[in-house]
Amino acid sequence: MKRDSHYFFKLSYILCTLILISNSGCADTNSESGSKAEQAVLQVHRDYVQGWLQMDKEKILGLLQEDARLQPSGMKPVDGISEIQEFWFPNDSSVTTVNKFETEIISMKIIDTLAVSTHSSILDWNYQKDTISFGMLQKGINTTIYRKQSDDSWKIWRSMWTDFYFEPK
Repeated sequence: MKRDSHYFFKLSYILCTLILISNSGCADTNSESGSKAEQAVLQVHRDYVQGWLQMDKEKILGLLQEDARLQPSGMKPVDGISEIQEFWFPNDSSVTTVNKFETEIISMKIIDTLAVSTHSSILDWNYQKDTISFGMLQKGINTTIYRKQSDDSWKIWRSMWTDFYFEPK
């Protein structure tokens, strides 16, 4: 399992680096429109973090494009809103509580109708279902691709994260 996690971390790092290198110079994010787009994407990011801190399922899912894809650390992809909802908010009487979710943007690049953002994160959460109860502390790197919508809003289209620290509390 350690080998798989290490492999996914390296693969994620290489992918993020390639995306950033290949797209350098593709868009002028210092222009007024680039700045507006960047601010809009950053607001989606802030809303996403707040949604988790408030455990607001509708807010979180509303930030995702219908055909969104998640690539959780070391797991198979989760495709589409309904699968994502089942993954994050299963209808099984379990309760997940996010105690802390902090992020720091490492990079942001606007490329026409796409935005690529990489951030570090610290996530502290608890889970309870029936007699099962545990907590986790995760630190990781996340790359998110946002797509501009026809109404000029931005939504999360792809999100991939790699945990480099994962510890039961």
